[in-house]
Amino acid sequence: MKILIVGRKSLYNAEYFYEKAFREIGHEVLLANSYEGVRNQLFNRQLHAITRNFDFLLPFYRINKNLPRIVDSYDPDVIIIFKGEFISTQTINLLSESRKIYLYYTDTYKFKPLLEGKIEHYATVFTAAVNKKFYYDLGAKNVVTVPWSCDPDFHRKLNLERKYKVSFIGTAYPERRRIIRRLNGVEVFGDFWYGFGKSSHNPVFGEDFIRTINQSLINLNLQAEVSVKADAPTMRTFELSGCGGFQISDYMPSLKRYLPMVPTFRDINELKELISYYSENGEERENLAKKSMEVCYDSFKYTDAAKLVVSKL
Repeated sequence: MKILIVGRKSLYNAEYFYEKAFREIGHEVLLANSYEGVRNQLFNRQLHAITRNFDFLLPFYRINKNLPRIVDSYDPDVIIIFKGEFISTQTINLLSESRKIYLYYTDTYKFKPLLEGKIEHYATVFTAAVNKKFYYDLGAKNVVTVPWSCDPDFHRKLNLERKYKVSFIGTAYPERRRIIRRLNGVEVFGDFWYGFGKSSHNPVFGEDFIRTINQSLINLNLQAEVSVKADAPTMRTFELSGCGGFQISDYMPSLKRYLPMVPTFRDINELKELISYYSENGEERENLAKKSMEVCYDSFKYTDAAKLVVSKL
């Protein structure tokens, strides 16, 4: 099968891992970079994610000029658009007239402007969310839950000294800041952690991300409120487990099915108790981390997710 992925060309994002996984299970893949030629990428991405007032600019993005030509030249069997920040309604309408197109939506319940007026043109929406009503209410024809995954070639255990008792890797959303402020000794790695002094570190990516996980006794997995509402454990959940990292996560029903050995909390007091307990019970902590990695490698690899996506096309 010839698969055209339309998304952001970058290392270690969803598009990267799926392009790799589709090839590994025997398919031909081409990635059309929807960010090509986009200046101030973060600003422009946020602009189109929070409002439709600037939709008139979308046809001027290079991807909307190039995509019909790429489709005609490559002649894919399947087109999968990842998130679609810069894909115009006109482009989606044009493609959907003669081909089935699919959406892999990476942000669960966020950013309605990216979906309104477009979602009904996709044959299927793939999402990590178990609760799908959000998508159907916006006009989706079909919604399939695909849990996030790990890539054992990249997400792996390293024998490193544990430098951090408790760490958190991620952007400083308000709810995360509130939680971290009520805990002691948490090292944070990410953007916007102003006011956290020496406990605050730059974002970590690639091999630095893997090392930080492996250097932490306890990895906090503070999932965004929208992810909890959607019952959609994030990429970080499976990346932490794939690295053999011990994690404590917000409670989600699906997480207890996917990775039942991962300790979960429902409030700050329960989180404090879990941190205290697993800080002192190293053997149990390491056994749970090992089991979590084994389950990830057995059932939640990107090749497993890619097979599920292909089966639903």
